[in-house]
Amino acid sequence: MTAKTDSPIQTVGIAGRGAIGLLYGMQMRSGGVEPWYIADEERIWRYRQDPVPVNGIPQTFRYLQPGTTGNESAGDSHAGPALDLVLIMTKASGLEGALEEIAPFVDDHTIILSCLNGITSEEIARERYPGNTILRTIVQGMDTVYLHGECHYSHIGEILTGSDGPGQETAVRQVKAFFDSIGMPCRICEDIVREQWNKLMLNCGVNQICAVYGCGYAGAVGEHRELFVRVMEEVRQVALARGIHLGTEDIDRWLTVCEALDGASMPSMAQDIRAGRHTELCLFSGTVVPMAGILGIPVPELSRLQDQILALEAGMEQPSRP
Repeated sequence: MTAKTDSPIQTVGIAGRGAIGLLYGMQMRSGGVEPWYIADEERIWRYRQDPVPVNGIPQTFRYLQPGTTGNESAGDSHAGPALDLVLIMTKASGLEGALEEIAPFVDDHTIILSCLNGITSEEIARERYPGNTILRTIVQGMDTVYLHGECHYSHIGEILTGSDGPGQETAVRQVKAFFDSIGMPCRICEDIVREQWNKLMLNCGVNQICAVYGCGYAGAVGEHRELFVRVMEEVRQVALARGIHLGTEDIDRWLTVCEALDGASMPSMAQDIRAGRHTELCLFSGTVVPMAGILGIPVPELSRLQDQILALEAGMEQPSRP
């Protein structure tokens, strides 16, 4: 759908109050925009009992609860039209639920960004909201950690977006202007599909290696550097076979990016394993290994990491949304 005007984004909702959702909420707050976190009654009640410390300072936020309005809700009152922008920042397991929870706060002008890892969430969101503009989006370069009920970060990273079909250009401009206004680095990509594959290549390496070996970024680019490179090369070969051009220079750039991050910080999958939560394996090896099998491309390192993560997940409790 084509947005009608370039009117500025003013009201923003976030589905998912985990590590990335908190980082973006704090950045909006510092830029003068107070976000709405969209959650069910149980989670809103839980959030309000214990304000979450972000970089050591307890923070309270405002919430929207689906199914009720105004003061009878556990959420805060949101009078007026639907939200201008909704960011989906859940784990993969929470995507379907989040798409339902945001429904009362979406109309045909609402722009939706699915900020999950991987290359599949936008198509799922487009099936649920065929009349809305849903932009392919990547969040990367941050080092946020959410463990033991506290969130810490030192790098806010950047958000990438762009058009992958007709009628999206106005929404791309609106989103870019909004993130510029709050001081969040935002880059418009000419080929956002390629960039999503590029990020997938990184995540298959750094996320899965840190999860299996219980290390931070320093371990991925240090002790496990050769494995990191081999895994990314396997993803690169699958991408090339699907017509997505990734070069060895992209691998080199990711190594440089990871070297600049806080070495003790962990990517999301390692945080999940440490906290006893199921991971987003389905978005990484769980996506690429079946593709490689169809294409006849050997991916031994990706397959081995997948098996190791499945073993780590065995016996864990069912996943829950933060």
